[in-house]
Amino acid sequence: MIERRRVTIRGLVQGVYFRETVRRIAENYEVSGFVRNVGRDLVELQAEGLADIVEAFVADILAHPPPAAVIEDVRADVIVATGEIGFVVVRTLRE
Repeated sequence: MIERRRVTIRGLVQGVYFRETVRRIAENYEVSGFVRNVGRDLVELQAEGLADIVEAFVADILAHPPPAAVIEDVRADVIVATGEIGFVVVRTLRE
């Protein structure tokens, strides 16, 4: 079954190549969606694919963050699938 999850990760997640790490892992799992900075210490990602693959993708991110990252809190929700294809890093205005 296809599902889409919204995951927010709080902690030291900016300036440590967190989004690029998520993108690389997403390519390995062939999930669709995006990752973006939402605040000074918050990253949001949305991932869509087969439910067990999305679950493994999120687990891999949490198990293998960039060395300088510090994950303090994670929240995940299943949301409506969009049928989106591909995975992108959303750039912020200051980049």
